[in-house]
Amino acid sequence: MKIHLNRGAGMLASVLTAFMLLSSPAFSDEGMQATGVKYVKKDQVNNGEPIKLEYWEWSGQRAEYQRKWAEAYMAQYPNVEIDVVLQPWPSYWPALITNVPAGKGPALYHMHASKMSEFCDGNLMAPIPSSVADPQHLNEHWIGFSEGAMACPKSGSIHTVPMGAMMPLLFINKNMWDTAGLSDSDIPSTWTELRAVATKLTQRDSRGRITVAGLSFDGQEWIQNAVYQQGRYLFDATGTKAQVQNPEYKAALQFISDVVHEDKILDQEVAEERHEGFAAKKSAMYIGFSWLAGYLSANAADMNWIASALPTPDGSNEPAYGNIRFAVEAVVNPFASEAEQAVAWDFWHFNYANDLTVLEDMALFNGFLPPVDTLVDAPQVGENAVVSVLAPVGQYGVINDLPNVIREEQLELVTAVILDPSDLDGKLAASEKKQNVLLSKRDDWNIIERNYGHNDKMIQD
Repeated sequence: MKIHLNRGAGMLASVLTAFMLLSSPAFSDEGMQATGVKYVKKDQVNNGEPIKLEYWEWSGQRAEYQRKWAEAYMAQYPNVEIDVVLQPWPSYWPALITNVPAGKGPALYHMHASKMSEFCDGNLMAPIPSSVADPQHLNEHWIGFSEGAMACPKSGSIHTVPMGAMMPLLFINKNMWDTAGLSDSDIPSTWTELRAVATKLTQRDSRGRITVAGLSFDGQEWIQNAVYQQGRYLFDATGTKAQVQNPEYKAALQFISDVVHEDKILDQEVAEERHEGFAAKKSAMYIGFSWLAGYLSANAADMNWIASALPTPDGSNEPAYGNIRFAVEAVVNPFASEAEQAVAWDFWHFNYANDLTVLEDMALFNGFLPPVDTLVDAPQVGENAVVSVLAPVGQYGVINDLPNVIREEQLELVTAVILDPSDLDGKLAASEKKQNVLLSKRDDWNIIERNYGHNDKMIQD
């Protein structure tokens, strides 16, 4: 199955069926109790005294609706000023790590799942008070809580909620596809078919240099999905050791080597640009998580594109299709003043208890599965979903967000192969050693991949 999104088609709602949810109650018309604690407007906050909060974000796309959140809250409480401040990704995390413990950071800041372990260790996130979210309700109705994806690994404390769930898809520039003489029947379901159509889609200049890559992807994401597809986990059963020196990992890496050095349909420059290169029409196909749908709607509105299920080694979804990841929402600075934290949590509650905010802003706008089971059957979901491309594969998604240090090491491994295809075994051995050194630096990285619903189909060593 595939999703067709032509120019002007609007946002993509990447709607999975309730494959990992409980029953789906009817959409709530009360609208302000998604967290299990209904938000009730107060006569005043901060005793009516003026207070200013900063809310840090790195995504300009999300900042658009976050500013609307702030405006709506400030209209309720005129004594409050909330300033949504954009910070560039490279400096975002160093600035937080420096400023938050010093009491100089923002009252709220957007979190990323890959950073949660180190921010848990540093106590840089305030736990969610039960006055704004009922822990039992979160566990029963929100995605990721029952699987352990939202908890700090050592304490089990909860500091944020997911924006929604995402899975990988194959995104195709439809105009380039048609120009190459390809049809719907050519949409690849296997790795071999993927390489074949990517070869047809690659464009070169008179000197043979790539002008449009046939295929691009985030190499780290490719490794994780490709290894899972072959039935291999990335870590041993204890979650303390990386599994890199094995045939499945090597096959995933060999695919990257073949695409770059044998097929010559991707080069280092386009590979580094990833999804931005696809949006700029520098690649004809891109493998990325479903959040890319929202990005393309905002940044490539003139592109005629389709999204299809991710090809697998043999076209089957078993033993696994790929990775499920959770984008997560804002957290509160535990080192902010008591007054700032109180208003920050009230603002947090004002937004995340709101069904429409959770459904439309956090989930559908970003191309995510709505994170709350009570929202799965909301009319907006059906109205925005062209085809539920992920529904058939949802049950074959492995829930696990890698520690950021492992992501970075995997990306270094991919870059090394793109630059030099020789001695894959040596590169794998060196990477496994580095990954295990990184893993040894803490006791528990909250690696939960073996909670996969089809664990019995996976390699158990």
